[in-house]
Order: sequence, then C-alpha cells, then structure tokens
Amino acid sequence: MNIKNEKANGDVQELTIEITKEDYAGKVETALKKYRRTAQVPGFRVGNAPMAMIKKMYEKSVTYDEVNNMMSQELYKYLSDNKIDIMLEPIPVEEKSKVDFENPENFVFVYEYALQPKFDIDFNKQVTHFKIAASQEEIDNLINQMQRRYGEYNSPEEVGEDDYISAKIDDKDSFFFTKELNEEGRKAFMGKKVNDTVHVALRKIFEDEKNVLKVLKIVDQPLEEGNQYEYDVTITSIGRITPAEINEDFFKKAYPDGSVTTKEQMEKNCAEQIERQWKDYTDRQFMNDAIGVLLDSVNIEFPDEFIKRYILLTQKDMTAEKLEEKYADYQKSFKWQLIENKIVKDNNLNVTQDDVKAYVRNFFMTNYFSNFKEEDIKDRLDSLVNDALKKKEDVKNIYDQLYDAKIMDVLRQNFIIVEKSGSYDDFVAFASGKEVEDKPVAKKKAPAKKKAAEKAEGEESEAKPKAKTTRAKKAETTAEGEEKPKAKTTRKSTKKEE
Repeated sequence: MNIKNEKANGDVQELTIEITKEDYAGKVETALKKYRRTAQVPGFRVGNAPMAMIKKMYEKSVTYDEVNNMMSQELYKYLSDNKIDIMLEPIPVEEKSKVDFENPENFVFVYEYALQPKFDIDFNKQVTHFKIAASQEEIDNLINQMQRRYGEYNSPEEVGEDDYISAKIDDKDSFFFTKELNEEGRKAFMGKKVNDTVHVALRKIFEDEKNVLKVLKIVDQPLEEGNQYEYDVTITSIGRITPAEINEDFFKKAYPDGSVTTKEQMEKNCAEQIERQWKDYTDRQFMNDAIGVLLDSVNIEFPDEFIKRYILLTQKDMTAEKLEEKYADYQKSFKWQLIENKIVKDNNLNVTQDDVKAYVRNFFMTNYFSNFKEEDIKDRLDSLVNDALKKKEDVKNIYDQLYDAKIMDVLRQNFIIVEKSGSYDDFVAFASGKEVEDKPVAKKKAPAKKKAAEKAEGEESEAKPKAKTTRAKKAETTAEGEEKPKAKTTRKSTKKEE
C-alpha cells in the first residue's frame, strides 16, 4: 500500500491511496471462509460447499467491501495521524482514480480535500445585552395566580365573573372559564345555574377562537369558514376559587422551605421568577447579535470551488444555476460553523453526561418541585431523570443547548458588553433595531400572549425537559429548504451523544 499527498490548488489537497492485491487478498480470503461456514448452497450441507463455488458467488462483492473499507480506514487514518483539519469531507477525483472491480488487481483511489481555513477572531467589539425587568403588573398577576392556587375552592349556585364552568356541549363534556368569554358571552352565562341550558354560537361568545377549538376539542385543524358553531350548552357544575389571603398560613403553603415570609420578599421572588423566564428571549437575542457581529467582522477565505463541487456531489436536486443563487447563504452557514468550532476548540469546551443529567434534574426541580427539598423526592427525581435520558433526540438537543450556553459564556467574557434594561415592549423595540433609552421600567401591562408565569388553570402540561435553542441566527443563514452540509466539527463527543 502506498499513500501520497500533494497540493492541488490553494488550500485543496489531493491524497492518492494505492491498494495492491497483496494488501487485500488475505482479508478477502478470510471473509470468504466465513461465508462458506454459513452459506446455504443448494445440493450441499451448510459449510460444505466447494470454495470455488463460494468464490464465484461472493468474491466480487467481498472484494468490493474489503477494498473500500481499507481505503476509507487509510484515508481517515492519514488525516488523523497527520493532524489535518479538513472542511466538509473528502470527495473522489474520478478521472484520476483507477478502480475496476470487474478485473480486480491493483486499485488507485484519488481524493481531494480542503484544509480548514486559518483565521483569527477579534472580540474587541461591542454587543448589547438587554435585560427585561418585571413590571409591577406582571408581579401582581403572578401573586394573584399563587393566591388562587392556594385559595379555597367552592361550588356557587350561580355563574360569577371569575368562575370555571363544566358543561355538556352536544353531549360531550367540556369546560371553560368565564374570563375567556367576551361581553356577549358573559351576558349569556352570568347568573345561570347548574342544569341551565344556553343556546349560543360559540364563535360569537369567546374572545379568542382558540378557545372555541379547546371547548370543542378540535385538534390540528382550523374552524370551518362561515360556521358559527351553534350549540345547546348545559351547565353541569360551577367552580369558584376564593383567593387565599396573604398571611403567615399562605407563606407556609406557598414557600414551605421558609425562604419567603413577607409580602416584600414575595414580590422580589416573583420578579426574579419572571425575569428568569424572560432571560431565554434576551439570551437568544444576545446570541444572535453576537453571531451577527462575528459573521460581519471575521474574515475567512473559503475554497469556494471545492465547496461547490461538494454540494453538487452530495445534493441530488442541486444544480449549478441554483447553487450560484444560494451559495452566499451556504457560505455564511459554513462561516459560523467554523467560528463556532474554533471557539469550542480554543476554549476547550466540552459537555459531559453528568452535565446533561444535572440539566434535566434542575429542570424538574425548578418547574415541578420548586417547593420541595431535593432529598425528600430523590427517588421520584431519579426516575424522571432516567426516563428523560432514554429519549435520544431530547438528549441531543440538550447537548446542543449546553454547548450553546458555554459558547455564550465565552462571548460574554470576550466581547465588550453594553448592558441595557427595560420593559418587554422596550425589548421588542430593541430587537427590531429601534434605539431604546436605558430607563426604569414603567408599570405597564404584560403582553397578552407572553405574560410571565402564565398557566392555563385546569390543564396539566407533560413533565418533559425541553432544550431551548439559541441557534436562530444560524438557521436563518442557511439556504431555506435545502439539505445543509456541515463543516467538520471539533466538538468532543461522548458515548451518550453517539
């Protein structure tokens, strides 16, 4: 066997691998003997077919497999042994290769590969990090939810302003809250009693058509155009929660660990909860802005012709004309992948199985057992974590998120960070590119669809950790709808990742 490497053009290299018959003959012979031991050949007992017949049946395919395996192993062994960092994957040079499995003797495989471009990252740039501060109304809303959670449940005789109604709609059980009704809907139900029947057009009595879908239990399809959904709605029960008073007994129920004992401490705790939830939005914006700065400022010279050949070879539906239109998007995607890999490598970033377990454990503690001591629910927690780690796709997403978090930390430590704070509306204006003055947060209403800590009463969500991605910018930079080739990664894998 002979391996020769030479420069082809710029950062593109050619690697020639010559495999002689002496290199593969022994492996082929060994493989054929294994086939003979199990081959079922008509007229012969298993394991007793003549070797000449086995060769006639299998030698060509076995030779193909063994030679290609040897070629692949030697190719990547050479790159690894010589510590060569490549971009994408090697591609065959058909016109220079000599491969004939019809007349197998000596084989010559020629591959070209592109060296990863060398570049530097200048972090001496400004990136703004926005913090959304909780408004007083958001804090008050969250406190009200907690008062209701620990309040007293009763069944009033008549429907009131803030009640829960169970009903029969077309002989099907359903429910809704009076707060979900519009003015017409409240007029229809206020003062009604159990067993009363109200004939209504559902589409006319709810504030949001999503509530009509929920009431009718319609899944994965829109409402029919023009259909007002008229039904007889029979009230089967009325539920009302009288919010708990904020006193010592309330604090013991809401904060059994004793961490909060006053209204002031509770307001501070609620503000922290709300701001932690907004943090996902602001972190994603910071990551996108930081990636944008890097894409604009880092200069990378790409082996463009090699990349285009690679894309045309690996994507069946791609044409040269279509590639020219989309190449700038591909190049931007490759650019970020290389920058990301360099950050990971230069900072020795790694995510372990223990990191993933800790993430999942913290998810359950924060979202479902925040008022418990961890040692008191250890067995239950262990069971939930073990079940979550069985879902490979979820685990992969968590690995990616934890890598992103580590990359974000590096960016924060190296960029010149400009801190800015404000309300959610200020953040929306900032994210859309408008100039926002750094100012104290006004007491204003939280956005209707984004109220922090908002939960639909009477419904439970599945206890499942979800990785929140910070890759919005990267997704935007790739050619939409196309299969996206990836630059060779330098992230350190673990058994769990694989």
